[in-house]
Amino acid sequence: MNDALASSFTAWLTGSALVALLTARFAWRRRQAPGATPLTLLLLSLAVWTLTYALHWLDAPPGAAFWLDATFFGVVGAPVFVWLLTREFTQPGRPVGPGEWATLLAVPGVTWGLLLFGDPGGVLFGGEAVRDAHTRLAGGPWFRVVVLHGYALMGLSALALGQFWWRTSGVYRRQAGVLLAGLCLPWLVNLVSVLGKRPFPDFDLTPMLFMATALIFLWGLLGFRLFDLVPVARHLIVEQMGEGVVVLDPWGRVLDLNASARRFADPALASPVGQAAARVFPLWDAATLATAVHHGPTELWLKGRCLEVRVTELRDRRGRSQGQAVVWRDVTGQREAEAALRRAHQELQVRLAQIEHLQAELREQSVRDPLTGLHNRRHLTAVLEALRGEVFSVVLLDIDHFKGVNDRYGHAAGDAVLRSVAALLAKHARPGETVCRYGGEEFIVVLPGVLPLEACQRAEGWRRTIAAHEVAVNGERVAVTVSLGVAGAPGHGPDLDRVLLAADEALYAAKAGGRNRCQVAPLPAPESASSEASALQ
Repeated sequence: MNDALASSFTAWLTGSALVALLTARFAWRRRQAPGATPLTLLLLSLAVWTLTYALHWLDAPPGAAFWLDATFFGVVGAPVFVWLLTREFTQPGRPVGPGEWATLLAVPGVTWGLLLFGDPGGVLFGGEAVRDAHTRLAGGPWFRVVVLHGYALMGLSALALGQFWWRTSGVYRRQAGVLLAGLCLPWLVNLVSVLGKRPFPDFDLTPMLFMATALIFLWGLLGFRLFDLVPVARHLIVEQMGEGVVVLDPWGRVLDLNASARRFADPALASPVGQAAARVFPLWDAATLATAVHHGPTELWLKGRCLEVRVTELRDRRGRSQGQAVVWRDVTGQREAEAALRRAHQELQVRLAQIEHLQAELREQSVRDPLTGLHNRRHLTAVLEALRGEVFSVVLLDIDHFKGVNDRYGHAAGDAVLRSVAALLAKHARPGETVCRYGGEEFIVVLPGVLPLEACQRAEGWRRTIAAHEVAVNGERVAVTVSLGVAGAPGHGPDLDRVLLAADEALYAAKAGGRNRCQVAPLPAPESASSEASALQ
């Protein structure tokens, strides 16, 4: 190579190193953004590679060989930083594990050690016999490891960026395109050089093209604001959302999904992207998703969770379907709370019904005689008040010689007799009629719409039934009779007290007449009724 061309190459290499350093300075200022730190380290590695290669051309042998060997300080580091840059750009926030760090740094670490100790045994460069004057495109066994390691990382980086470019659109796609262009151009030329297709046999064009890489990155930083608009939003918002998000293409294949969606994917699949949705989510109900498309949000039970599913058709500017976005929200807690609330409401209704039943029982017990089970005088008052102004009769009944039953057989026998008489009266009462225990051994029966004479006929039937009935007490048969007094409204008085007083007087008349009989109270004299009416006025 002539001196003029070598001088031009040297000037170009020096300029490339300076531009790489300038771009690294811009990137370092934005080091808070994902990917800025590995980009800075990458550019510094390129600057080392380019600058040492320039010094090789400026220095005379044997110093030139030293600078040529020194280029490998940048050569082996650049692919590592390319991969870290790509990883942070396409998977922001995902930490690098210890195993991955060991894989990334093992080859550069060994190589830097060999360079520092002068490559003992020619493991890296293979000895003087395989050295070219101005290039290091062949060498010992470790040289081949370095080449394979570098191209493997570059290939993985290109693949990851290509997939990211395919999945995204807009500014993110342009950013991915900038990175692809800046990374792939010099490495493709390097591959051509390694394969022996160099236009300048004595010169390695790879570091020359790092000027283009630095300029492309500088354009991306200043023009596209590469690390101001890095897709961190997807990581911070979509990837960390509690809601599941899945993007499907028009053929039902999964284009993208976030971490929440991956929890419901088939764990047997290493990578769901590109797989059919029915395979990624075998428990999906296609009919439910179709309902969500046409009728809005619907619910789907999946792996014991209740998901509220929304499906949105993705269309381009011409209205053509480009796929679907499936978004679901886990509403299991809400549905469980609603179910618990319904159960609590049902239990409350049951408790309220029980309380109402108990209250009714208490009300009923408050108007019932505890011994006989008949209504008491409190209930009698309410019944008579309801009949005010109506036609009715009352039958007042008293057990004859009841004290003698208690004295002879005991109070337990007396209670048995009371219960027996009460049961007979209740049995012969008609619907609408009321049987009450009036007090002690007295009972009263209210017969709505019945005149006193008809009431007396009914009472005679009760008297005969009671007289014919015997009560078993301590192995003995006890028989009792009853006396009955009958009165009615309005014949025996305009107010309830007059009717009850007339029935009581008739009862005492029956007892005075020999007991075991029914007596109707006499009607009051006309002049007495007129006097009472005047007094009321």
